[in-house]
Amino acid sequence: MTYLRCLCLFAALWSAGPAVAQSLQLADGRVLLVEIPEPPTAEGLRVRRLDNGGLLDLRWEHLSQTSATELKKQYDLAGAGSDELLVEVREIEYRVQGVRQTVVGRVTERTDSEFVVQQKGVTLRVPRADVTRDVPIQVPASQAYSKDEFYKERFVERFKDAQPGGATDKADKHVLLAEDLMKFRDYDRAQEHLQRAKEINNSLDPARIDKLLAKLAIYKEAAKEAELIDQVVAARSRGGLNDYEKGLKFVAQYDKEYPSGKLRSEFETAKARFLDARTAYFRQQVADTFRRQTHYIAEKKVAEENCGLQQARDYAENKMSEDVFLRVASVLRLELAEVKQFWTDRSKVALGRRPESFSYGIGSWVLGADAVVKGSEVAKALKQNEAKEDVNDREVQRNARAMRQAAERQRAAMRNQASDQKKEQTDQEWWAAAVRAERIGWLRAYYAEFGGQMVVTSATNQPCAACYGEGTLPEPGPDGKMTRRNCSMCHATKWLRTIKAY
Repeated sequence: MTYLRCLCLFAALWSAGPAVAQSLQLADGRVLLVEIPEPPTAEGLRVRRLDNGGLLDLRWEHLSQTSATELKKQYDLAGAGSDELLVEVREIEYRVQGVRQTVVGRVTERTDSEFVVQQKGVTLRVPRADVTRDVPIQVPASQAYSKDEFYKERFVERFKDAQPGGATDKADKHVLLAEDLMKFRDYDRAQEHLQRAKEINNSLDPARIDKLLAKLAIYKEAAKEAELIDQVVAARSRGGLNDYEKGLKFVAQYDKEYPSGKLRSEFETAKARFLDARTAYFRQQVADTFRRQTHYIAEKKVAEENCGLQQARDYAENKMSEDVFLRVASVLRLELAEVKQFWTDRSKVALGRRPESFSYGIGSWVLGADAVVKGSEVAKALKQNEAKEDVNDREVQRNARAMRQAAERQRAAMRNQASDQKKEQTDQEWWAAAVRAERIGWLRAYYAEFGGQMVVTSATNQPCAACYGEGTLPEPGPDGKMTRRNCSMCHATKWLRTIKAY
């Protein structure tokens, strides 16, 4: 009803034709209410805006994918505007005698005991008990179908509501099938259906048939170019570390062998998509690998004989980043400059922004009381409590604090007389006594917060497990009366610190 009301509202602006008003969503998200006065073509469409009566020529890429797809279906152009044919298949990972295997294909049957996978005319049976991973992926159709399989399936799909050769036969259905076959590199069958479309002579866009026939002739002449382009597309679709390495080699090979190739335009499109996918992949891979490799680098550093606490601090603030970058470059087999760029851009992908927890553990106190709670809810609560105090409260607290300090001095003097008096542990002594895992965790957390490469998203505190956040522990004094001493675990800082960073 909304469309009809809008149509009536703007009908006075022009002579209304048989076109029906409908909404279009543009690629940038805007929605227009329009009429389509003439059938769209493979290149795009002309619309008349209902808000101002103006004519607008649009290419398919100007529309959102959903809007473009719906229009193409409406005008039997569903295959236009795309130079790549992808299908959804399953990637099944399984193990044979402990060795990982992978098969990509169509799962035609699942039973309690096995998966039946069809891959380019070959049937594979994978024991269900051996399967470790089963996920859907998009791959070029040529990776999953033989030519005969693909032709039979698409023929049934395109002509499910009209038998070819009959009175209801439509040229554009043959054209759509021919486009699919061209993308699959089945050129002979594609030519047969384009010739049939010309014979029927009822296409909504007759010029499109001639363009496709001309394009088909170029494809036949450039079959080896097409195979190389398919390799680039396949590498992008598989999307693994080795695949992107191979894909770069195929890109370089095409540039070298076909600098003025007949399919240069198609190659440039495939290349751009490949490079975009590779960039997104490595942004998240570098982000994930970088964070994991901080453990390897920290472990290596704390194992050095001369690595004290101050050396660890200096290393985290100055040298550790370069060592982590070099390690990531080695693991992912990338150039150092490229690793640094991917790391800088990691926030452009969701996984790159995923924070990880880093804990200082029982070494939190080394940071100092203020730094332990910095940026946490505990720090906010302390500030709020301070803000609530008035002058009289502060005076009372000062007097009470002076009395406590005097009492502490008296007790300390008495304790100093005892021969078993223990000194409070220094931060250097803590570091020397800490087990390796504690030092590694502390160095990773310190690097995440102060190394200059990671973004801290939050900080949390947990009460000290020894004093339960009190900061002191009770003990009997020399006179037998109970007194309190600083907690030997948190050293009166009360809290343990954990941060999240990416």
